[in-house]
Amino acid sequence: MGRSPKITDDYLSHFIASGHGSGFDENYQSMLEIKRWNPSPVSVQVRKALPPFQRSCHFFSQSEWFVALLSAWTGAWVREQYPLWPWSHHHPEFGRNFADDASLPRSVGMLAICLEAGIRHGVFVGTGIPYIWTIDLCLTLPWIATPQRRSVLLSIKPLQADRYRHIDPLDRGPEKLEGERRYALQLGVHYTVGDASLYPSVLFAQLESMVDAAFLSPTHPLQAVLHDFLAARCDRICQESLKETLHRLQRDWALPLSHATFLLDHMLWHQMIDCDLSRPVRRSLPPVPGGRALKAALRNAFAGEGQ
Repeated sequence: MGRSPKITDDYLSHFIASGHGSGFDENYQSMLEIKRWNPSPVSVQVRKALPPFQRSCHFFSQSEWFVALLSAWTGAWVREQYPLWPWSHHHPEFGRNFADDASLPRSVGMLAICLEAGIRHGVFVGTGIPYIWTIDLCLTLPWIATPQRRSVLLSIKPLQADRYRHIDPLDRGPEKLEGERRYALQLGVHYTVGDASLYPSVLFAQLESMVDAAFLSPTHPLQAVLHDFLAARCDRICQESLKETLHRLQRDWALPLSHATFLLDHMLWHQMIDCDLSRPVRRSLPPVPGGRALKAALRNAFAGEGQ
């Protein structure tokens, strides 16, 4: 097993200059990465891509992975292990669209936020170098019109655990949540604390089984099949069983089983077929509608609408 790097000013400067904690979409580099020297003895760590991008993401718990997966399903763009820099810095969306940059506020930085709140910011162990806080998920909601409100910060915590149900004044966990909340408030972005236990486990199981079919290149030959199939069957697709849809793709569009299965999962992921994924999907029956409504409700929840 490798060793964790020794933190020095030079190491940290080089680490940040190499792009960690910055970038957008396919080019984002996580601030924290799963390495041989930092395995978790208690959590399931996941390194996997999230649509619509193909870079490997770093999730330090299964709950992080599941909530990120759910976010991606709604259409959010996910940046994991996102840094809340100690010093003054730009809004998370700064640099994505030049026309929006002037309207985006700056953060005063976590050192100033912690000082005002009476929270100990912390340093890297054995140094006087201010620690770099990270938040589990930073979402971009591309359907939100206001650039400042397009960012959402999510802290993933086991909400059923005693430390979050019954607050111990000596526990640093709730202190960190308060620091994150103040950071988001100062920037004017939505902040929430989440946990996979808040959602049906069957939803995650089914999204996980379909996620590899979420991305289909615009130039892939299956795009033509998808277009033709939806044009021919859009008014009847929800009336026949998913098994019949699979057979129809094989029979009428001459697809091998693997391609037909991929295309069916692609349609289910993107809700081209309205199907409630929060309940077990029985492929021998017509899809139960409700997936599109669920997706819309989750979008509103992630955006903080109605709160």
